[in-house]
This record gives sequence, structure tokens and C-alpha cells, in this order.
Amino acid sequence: MKRFFLVMILFFSCMLVALARGGVDSVLVRLDRVMGQQEIYMEQKEERIDSLKQLLHHSSLTLRQQFILNKALGAEYELFVSDSAMKYFDNSLLIADSLRSVPLVDEVRLCQTSVLSISGMYKEAWEMLHGIDRATLPDSLLPAFYDCGRQLYSFLANYSHNSSYAANYIRLQNAYRDSLLTVLSPALPEYRLYEAERFIANQQFTHAKNMLVGLLHDQPETSNIYARAAFSLAHLYKDEKQTDAYEKYLALSAISDIKASVKENAALSNLAFVLYERGDVSRAYRYIKRSLEDAIFCNARLRTVEISRVLPVIEAAYKQQIERQRHQLVFFLIVVSILSAFLIVSVILIYKQMKKLSATQRNLKQANHIKEEYIGHFLNLCSIYIEKLDRFRSTVNRKITAGQAEELLKLTKSSQFAGVEQKEFYANFDNAFLHLYPNFVAEFNELLQPEERFVLKTGELLNTELRIFAIIRLGIDDSSKIANFLHYSINTIYTYRNKVKNKAINRDKFEEEILKIGAVE
Repeated sequence: MKRFFLVMILFFSCMLVALARGGVDSVLVRLDRVMGQQEIYMEQKEERIDSLKQLLHHSSLTLRQQFILNKALGAEYELFVSDSAMKYFDNSLLIADSLRSVPLVDEVRLCQTSVLSISGMYKEAWEMLHGIDRATLPDSLLPAFYDCGRQLYSFLANYSHNSSYAANYIRLQNAYRDSLLTVLSPALPEYRLYEAERFIANQQFTHAKNMLVGLLHDQPETSNIYARAAFSLAHLYKDEKQTDAYEKYLALSAISDIKASVKENAALSNLAFVLYERGDVSRAYRYIKRSLEDAIFCNARLRTVEISRVLPVIEAAYKQQIERQRHQLVFFLIVVSILSAFLIVSVILIYKQMKKLSATQRNLKQANHIKEEYIGHFLNLCSIYIEKLDRFRSTVNRKITAGQAEELLKLTKSSQFAGVEQKEFYANFDNAFLHLYPNFVAEFNELLQPEERFVLKTGELLNTELRIFAIIRLGIDDSSKIANFLHYSINTIYTYRNKVKNKAINRDKFEEEILKIGAVE
């Protein structure tokens, strides 16, 4: 019984693993499909940007309207193309200076700080952030101020990685985040995201997980909050060694980034590395290449550096895989070539056998035709000779009845009757044979030396020599049978056969060639 329960537990465990793996694979398939549609999402992004640019070109705009549109364009470009974002924020800054509005200037500088952090220009971002007087900032800008600090030190912590500076950067990141939570409305999704991060920092992982899952259910897939929540949830599962869940949520984060045309992203490169470790090298290579393209497009220096650490490893593995596949392809091509050669040889042999079979069938058909013809002639001759015997019987009966015994004796002693019948038999044989083999005489002469060829008399179909070899052509090779058939002595048949053979071009194969006369090829 215990063994049964162990088997059932093992079975259900395997089922759960398979279902979990199947869920990950389905998300990866969806990610591949979304990656294939990236151009569509890029076009949608560029359409939104173009619509803002068209509004900006209106000559009737006030300076404040121009400020708002330039700032909106900068925000659209912020996670898309950082250089373009900085350009429009610079325009906004010039307009804010023209309006002599310190709050607007500080608002734009905070936007520029964010772009500088994304671009990897941390020194400039630090100087700009600390050049803003926290004390003079209006309350409406405090969330942006603390978020810029949180973002800057988050990037610095990732950049310094395992160095001695990382711990201090993480401490400052947490401090700015905690300050951000004091000025954000709890009703905002951003508040829940940062609160989840605080739970993670305080090792309250269950609370963090519940809050992040809630955000995934509440937020649209194209929102940056959704992407960041999925990314944080993925790393929670990574710490718990749940690789499948880690892959799944990284894939969901990457899908969100692609749909929103966010080029400053980390999910796809992280996913590429975990797929490489799992052995899915082809997919890992595609993902890491796309991550690098996005980082370069956005000019996100930190992402470019992070990817540059991983790319050579994945690329080397991918090249090794391609090389192995190339060797396998060459091997399979050789195997297929050998099999093809065997197949060609087999086809040729089969073709030859089929050709022989076809020739045999034709020969059988011809033989059957000959038999049918001869049976017909035989039956006709039998009928004729029965009729002649009946007439001879009537003559004998009549003469005996009339007492003409002497005339009957003379009639039976005469050889004229037999001679006539013999000639008629030869004529019937010649007609029947030449009906089956109309070119026999011509083909027979081709086997003889030119000066020894037969020239038949007028009205003559076959002569004695030709008749002997005609019987041989029919398959009767025994000289005694031929002699009986033609009413000659055996010596006469031998003499004729040897005499004609001596006239042949090839004496040794003469009779073999005779058997081929009139054969169907």
C-alpha cells in the first residue's frame, strides 16, 4: 500500500512539473510571436510621437503649450530613444527659462536626471539631482525627485555589482524609495510597486509576492508598472530556485516591454541567460541579440555593458551548436547520398528485371500466339485429312461393290497419291510458318555469307534447307524428329544442317541466331 501511495505521489509530481513546464513553454511561444510583431508596436509608438510633433508645429501655440508638448515628447522618448528624449527636454528647459518659472525648470531637470541615468551618464545625473534644492521643491515634484534618486542609485548598484560600493548604493536606493512612499498616494499603482520592493528589502517575500501578483491582474500588459512588477516577481522566484516561474515572469515582462516599445529593459537579456543555462541556445541567442539591439537603439549604456558580459558566452555556444548541426548535416547528406546511390542501383536492377520480365512476357505472348496459330492450322489440316479419308473410304467401298478390285489395287500401289499429299503438306507448312514469321527468309539469309544466300524459285515459299531450319526455329532441334516430320532420312537431315552451317557467317552460333529470328525485342 505504501508503495502504491509513493508511486501516485511521484506520478502527480511529474504531472505538476510537466504542466508547469508546459505553461512556461506556452509563454515563450507567445513571446516569440510578439517579437515577430515588434515592427507593428514600433509603428504604433512612432504614430503617437508623430501626432505630438504635428501638434508642436502649430504656429498659434503659447509658450506653455510648447513646454507641455516638448515635455510629452521627451516622456515618449525616455525609454525609447534617450538622445531624442534629452533633445525635447532641453527644448522644454529653454521654454521654462523663458517663462522664468523655477518649478518648471526643476520639473524638466528631474526628467533630464532620469534620462541621464538611463543613458548610463551617472556622474551627470548625480550632479543634476543634487543641484536641485529639495527644500524649494513644490510638493507636486517630490515624487519625481525621490523617484529619480531611487532610479539613479538602483542603476549605480547594478553597475557596481559585487563591488564594495554596491551596498551603499542599495542603502541609498532604499532610502529614496522609502521617502517616495511617504509622498505617493497609496491609491496609485506605483505606490503598490514600491511597497512590494520595500517588502522584498525587508525579506517579507509573501507580502511582496501577493502585491506584485495583484498588480499583474490590475494593470494593462502594455504599462511599465506591469513590466516592472513581472520582473520583480521573476527575481523572487529566482531566489526561491523556481526556475520555471522565473522564466515565465521574465517572459511576461519582456512581452510587456515589446508591446510598449520600451527599449531600456532587462527582462529579455536575463531570460536569454537562463535559457542558455537550460540548453535552449538558439532561443537564448535570438533574445540576447534583440536585447543588444534595443540597448543600442535606446543608448542605454548600462544594459549594453550587462549584455556585453553575457553575449560572448551565448554567442560561442550558439556557434558551437551551429557547427555541430553543420557536422550532423554533412553526415546526414553523406548517408542520404549513400542511400540514394543504393536506391539508384536498386532502381536500375529493378528496371532491368522488369525489362527482362517484360521481354519474357512478350515471348510468352508470342509463343502463345504461335501455339494458337498452329492449333488452328492443325485442326484445319485434321479436318481436311478426315474429309480426304472419307472420300478415299467411299472410293474403296464403291470399287469393291462394283467388283473393281484390280483398279483398287493399282490405286493403292501408286506413289502418286502420297507425293501429292506430301507436296500439299509442305505447302500448308510453308504458308503457316511464313504467316507467323513473314521475314524468315530475309533474316535467315542475313546470317549467311553473301555468296551463299538462298534465292527461291518462282512460286516457291521455302526450300528443303529453309524448311529444316524453319522447324528448328519452332523449337524442334532433334534431327530424327525433323526427319520423321519431313519424311527424310536422318543422314539427309544431318547433311543439310552441316552444309548450311558451313555457309554461315558465324558457324558456332548459327543455330542460336536462328532461334532469335522474328523474336519480339
